[in-house]
Amino acid sequence: MPDKINLHADTLYATELIVPKTSGIGIKFDPTAPAFGWRDIIGDISVRGSGANDPAFNTWIAGIRQFEFSATVMKEVFIVFHIPHDYVPGTDIHFHAHWSNAAAVPNTGNVIWGFEIAWAQGFNQQAFGTLTRTAGSTSTVTVTQACPATRYQHNIAETTAQTLTGLEVDSLVICRVYRDATAGGDTCTDAVFLHTADIHYQTTNVATKNKAPSFYA
Repeated sequence: MPDKINLHADTLYATELIVPKTSGIGIKFDPTAPAFGWRDIIGDISVRGSGANDPAFNTWIAGIRQFEFSATVMKEVFIVFHIPHDYVPGTDIHFHAHWSNAAAVPNTGNVIWGFEIAWAQGFNQQAFGTLTRTAGSTSTVTVTQACPATRYQHNIAETTAQTLTGLEVDSLVICRVYRDATAGGDTCTDAVFLHTADIHYQTTNVATKNKAPSFYA
């Protein structure tokens, strides 16, 4: 059996596809420049339920409501992301926010989205902490994006690549997602709506052999 099979060039008939259980083994794309593909991790948005920093659940389009983030007061939500078993060990992840502006004539200033992060491996291996593993603390990464002039334009504000050293499947990444409306660089004068926030990660497109560490033994 060859180590690599070009599915574009070869016709195969089989009832099973068996791949090695080794970490980092999986399905890549593009025969001329093989690379692991990308998927999203989407978490449920939670809010505190009271307080000045809760976004209002206001009308967005017609009868649809979404969380509205003020142009003058910091607003925040909370999301838990679970790292799936097809995550490529050692690869970076990207946090991103999906948002739009419902103003009749959108202001085209900048919006700053922030992600305050605490994460840890599972199975009693680590305490929650920063990107660089300071337990009991958090890290923050932000992304600035100009608001388009088009009303309801679907925007995706994505951070640079973030390295979580030791990140593995079944880790939890717990985030406070906020609009930093009080920052000097946030210049959009409109309230905007957050639809969801998620993580781009690279995928092996296969599961792990085991459901607990060592996942690849």
